[in-house]
Amino acid sequence: MDNTNSRTFRTKLSEFFDMATKKPVAIARGSDRFVLMNEEEYLNLKDEVLSLQRNLIAMLEVRGGKSETFNSKEQLSEMFDSVSANVKKKHKVKKAAG
Repeated sequence: MDNTNSRTFRTKLSEFFDMATKKPVAIARGSDRFVLMNEEEYLNLKDEVLSLQRNLIAMLEVRGGKSETFNSKEQLSEMFDSVSANVKKKHKVKKAAG
């Protein structure tokens, strides 16, 4: 991952967008750090995290004796959607201004 500061990022904006199509770019602004990345890569990471969360929840439920049998893919999908909505409520991501 390439690194830069906010001043350099502003002056070479188009170069950093081009770089971010290939790999993420870390941008430091004071003590805060931000990451600029391709949207497809971000969405893939987000999907992977959601999948891992679903697997963890399922394993914890089986371990705790709370497993269920689902009669259809729709029932299973509804359960995952419900869990996903709860996880998203607890871990909201701040949206960039602009």
